[in-house]
Amino acid sequence: MSENRIIVLSGPPGSGKAAVGHILEEMGWKILSLGDVVRSEVASRNLEPTPSNIGYVAQDMRDQFGPAIVMERLLHDIEAAVEHNHVVIDGLRQIEELERLQSSQPRMIVIAVEAPESDRRERINSRLRSDDGNFDEREAREWGWGLEMVMQLADLTIKNDQTEGDFRASIFNSLHSIGVE
Repeated sequence: MSENRIIVLSGPPGSGKAAVGHILEEMGWKILSLGDVVRSEVASRNLEPTPSNIGYVAQDMRDQFGPAIVMERLLHDIEAAVEHNHVVIDGLRQIEELERLQSSQPRMIVIAVEAPESDRRERINSRLRSDDGNFDEREAREWGWGLEMVMQLADLTIKNDQTEGDFRASIFNSLHSIGVE
């Protein structure tokens, strides 16, 4: 078994998960995204990557194949990547996804990223990602999948309720606390 590490990022839309992921990527970690699995499925269905299509497909995948399907489809990539790199998995939202990953990769650290709803709403409304759209609809869907439970089970929580510079410092301090240099 590889000695490379896995960090899983969880948190609501706009909380700052991508910022944590980018810092880890700068440190040489490989980023894999559960959202990319859904966006790939949207493309395979020949749908436009609109917020409503992405939300529909994310829910439809879970309804058809079970709540862990997105993680199930990413597992091969995770297992291949961890043989050669430390891996960060961005966007875990369901306890079933966490359990499925743990059955394959029991040695991992889950980091929850929290931010005030007003800050997250502002960030979502100002960025141009294909899955950003109706904030309230996306918020209800993702919390409805059990995001709160995953965040409560996290090994570490990073709060994003300060300046960007302070948040970056908090990320580095948090990563340092778990031995990531």
